[in-house]
Amino acid sequence: MSLIGQGHVALVTGGTSGIGLALVEALYTRGAVVWFCARNAEAVAALQSRLPGTKGCVCDVTVSSALTSIANEIRNRDGRLDVLIANAGAMHQLDFTKAPLADSSIRSEIDLNLTSAVLTVNTFLPLLTKSSVPHVVVIGSGYGWSPASSAPLYSAAKAGLRAFVRSLRAQLRASGVHVMEVVPPVVDTPGAVQGSGPRLAPSEIARVTLRGIDRRLPVVFAGRTRLLPFMLRVAPAVLERMTLRG
Repeated sequence: MSLIGQGHVALVTGGTSGIGLALVEALYTRGAVVWFCARNAEAVAALQSRLPGTKGCVCDVTVSSALTSIANEIRNRDGRLDVLIANAGAMHQLDFTKAPLADSSIRSEIDLNLTSAVLTVNTFLPLLTKSSVPHVVVIGSGYGWSPASSAPLYSAAKAGLRAFVRSLRAQLRASGVHVMEVVPPVVDTPGAVQGSGPRLAPSEIARVTLRGIDRRLPVVFAGRTRLLPFMLRVAPAVLERMTLRG
């Protein structure tokens, strides 16, 4: 049974490409009232035109005031938020053998992949408390569970995000807010680091995400990340050697 669908209000950050786009499309197909945001104004306008009735906003999710502006719009138009999906993020290769790296590169990686999600949750929680079925969904990464040598800051940011989600879930349990982490493998998106190996379609991440919301799961895995809990339990050193090659 679908818990989220016709008439429910959802917001997806980073909603014009990759996983975010697939989530916007999946929620729209279910009949939800879909808000989305991204930095690229042309992409926002194009998607809003393609999916009539959606509401796109140009927004830098690392800026609190930009998030607050969207929250005010949603409050004025819909009065509540049922589903928040903090999806915005991107993985970059940073090589610390070439240190010192630019401060801007370091800060932007952490801001986009960790700080923005925290700011997003902080901004929209008051609207979620107006819902009878509130859901917070954060898109993490398998590298937040076992790091990649090619992306040390991305791995660290996603590990921090994982800790944030677990603590947030405990804090909000009594309030009835469902908090869920999505753990994708490498996905076929513009934000993925170049390289070989299989990549999962964004539509599959959207499918397991909505199924996880329907079932009120704490964590959902997709593709090869389904092996993570088992490997962390029985062979964590082996898993780390495998992912550190990435």
